[in-house]
Order: sequence, then structure tokens, then C-alpha cells
Amino acid sequence: MNKRLMIGLSVVFCLAAAVLIYLGSRGPDATATTVMQEPSQAFLGVGPREITIRNVTKKPVHYKLRAYGSEGGGDERVLLPDEIDRYPAPQTVIISYLKHGVEVTYSLFPGKPYSFRYDSAGNTDIWVGAHGREDAVDLAPYVPTPSEVVAEMCRLGEVSKDSIVYDIGCGDGRIVIYAAKTYGARGVGIDIEPERIRESRANAKEAGVEKLVRFELADATRVDISEATVVTMYLLPESNELLRPKLEKELRPGVFVVTHNYMIPGWEEKEVTSAVVRDPEGKEHTVFLYRR
Repeated sequence: MNKRLMIGLSVVFCLAAAVLIYLGSRGPDATATTVMQEPSQAFLGVGPREITIRNVTKKPVHYKLRAYGSEGGGDERVLLPDEIDRYPAPQTVIISYLKHGVEVTYSLFPGKPYSFRYDSAGNTDIWVGAHGREDAVDLAPYVPTPSEVVAEMCRLGEVSKDSIVYDIGCGDGRIVIYAAKTYGARGVGIDIEPERIRESRANAKEAGVEKLVRFELADATRVDISEATVVTMYLLPESNELLRPKLEKELRPGVFVVTHNYMIPGWEEKEVTSAVVRDPEGKEHTVFLYRR
């Protein structure tokens, strides 16, 4: 009886050892290893496992969504103006829609915000957004302004030590920091992304101008800008148009508004001048100057 028990225990031990060896050969997390091969993995961890799509155009947008690697036409959806679609996305999502009358397909990544906007020709297209918040307008994605353009914006805005420069959508804070360091101007940078504000404050400290500038984590459409003597913006046309009533209401007559690449619709009579600047790669950037 004891001999049979010993044989039985030996068999169980061998089976358990075989299972442990098998699991060990797969690595500490076989499922995670498999997921690592998905192209979306680099984008995980920046937010919820979802994507957000906002419609900032003035018309409904029809499109299809499907999981990366899946077959079929996808889930047909309609997004009305000013609405946000939140779509569960544990992996890359494929979006299809009509662009210039032809169906196009792009990859969207988990944890990233996107927006349907108008392109320069007035056609609907999708762009990476700044955030997916329900309570705040997405004015533009973060795209750094070349240093040559920063310098020209400050020059056209006649920035001096007496200026108070407000940068709407300040990104890493480079415009107000440049104005403070070069001219001794005071400045306020406004951005809705916490990462950008942290970066701006660190950059200001490194530049030694933290006493001249401040950075506000806020929705720019709700911030009082009435003390500004110069306002700078690198936003999209529809965002410039959205902010126009705020500029007209809060800014004093004579205040300069300087925009990068995009004009302010409805302010044609307020435009003073414009200039074209080339960055180190030879790309042309247009700077527009307006007087309130």
C-alpha cells in the first residue's frame, strides 16, 4: 500500500514539475508578450484604454471603426457637430471615412484623442487632438513653434519690457519665455494639458525667468486675458474664429494679436501686416499681425 502511495506521489510530482517547466518556458507573462507585438502597445499607459473622437466641424461625420486585425466593414457610426465619441480600444483601431469623395483608412491608437476638423481646403479630415475632455474645447494639437517664428512673432508684436504677453495654447512655454528672456517682458502661458504646464514651468526656471512668467492649467476660453498687451496663438482656423468674440470683448483697443500660420476669420480689416519665415528645414511659416 505504501509502495503504491509512493508511486502515486511520484507521478503527481512529475506532472507538477512538467507543468512548471512548461509555464516557465513561456516567460513571466505570456499574454503580455503577445500583446507587446501589437503596434498599439507604445501608446498604452497615456490614458484609458479608449480613443476619443471629437467633431469640431459644422456637419455630421459618417465613419466606420474596427479593431486592428479584424475582418469586415466595421462598426458604422455618425458623429454630430460638437459631440465626442468614446470608443473602447484595448488595441489599435482602424477608422475609415470619405475624404475628398474617396474612402481612406487610418490607424488610431489607444489613449489618444482625435478630432474631425477642416483642412486648408475646407474638407473634413481627422487630426490628433489635444485632449478628450467633455468640459473643454479642443483648440489644437500640440505642435511646437520653430524658434525663428517665435522671434518674428515677438518682433511683429512689438514686445518690450513693458509688454504683457499672453500665449493661448502655450505648449512648452517657449513664446513667453523668449519674450521674458529677450525683452524682459512679463508673460502668461495657458494650456489645458498638465504635461505642457509642467514642462513650461521647468523651462522657465531653467531660463531664469520664472519671476517674469506664469503658466495656467486651464481651458483658454474661460481665462480672463484683459491685462494682455500682446496675444500670441498657434491654433487652427476654427479655433481662431471661436476665440474672436473673446478677443473682441476682453482686449483693449490697440492690443496686438499675433497668429502663426492661420488667420482670424472675420478680422480681415484688423490685419496690420504679415511675414513669411523659413525654419531650418526650409519650410515656410506665415505670421499674421492684428490690432484689436
